[in-house]
Amino acid sequence: MLVSAPTTTAAAPQDYSPAAADVASIGAAGSAEGESGASDQQVVPDSKYNANGRRDPFLSPVVGHTGGPGCSTGKKCLEIGTISLRGVVHGESGFIAVVSNSLNKAYFLRENDPVFNGYVVRITGDSIVFQETLQDRLGKSFTREVVKKITAPAV
Repeated sequence: MLVSAPTTTAAAPQDYSPAAADVASIGAAGSAEGESGASDQQVVPDSKYNANGRRDPFLSPVVGHTGGPGCSTGKKCLEIGTISLRGVVHGESGFIAVVSNSLNKAYFLRENDPVFNGYVVRITGDSIVFQETLQDRLGKSFTREVVKKITAPAV
């Protein structure tokens, strides 16, 4: 039996609230999905591969990928292929090479200074020699010498 309060014009049951109705409808929809088995499966996002102890089929088993250079600024982040020699200065401790990267930022390199994929072997009056370390397609490392000459600006 339903009893309403005499002061209100539109009487509602005491246990009714909009939030309770929403919860009841969600619960009913959830139980319908549970019967079909759709809610038992976990949704895996496509952005990350879940290996579960297996090898990732999209990565090479021979060459290990590091996911990028891992550095942003400094001499150790200079790639030999993007370096251009701007000048050489003769100091008390030997030659100092003035190089610039692709962003036209200047750096000073001395002999045996490490760069991203090698190191400086020697500096002469008009060139710099790098020992570059590379990997072939099978992941085998090899080294080569790269000589960079002073690039004169076009007049």
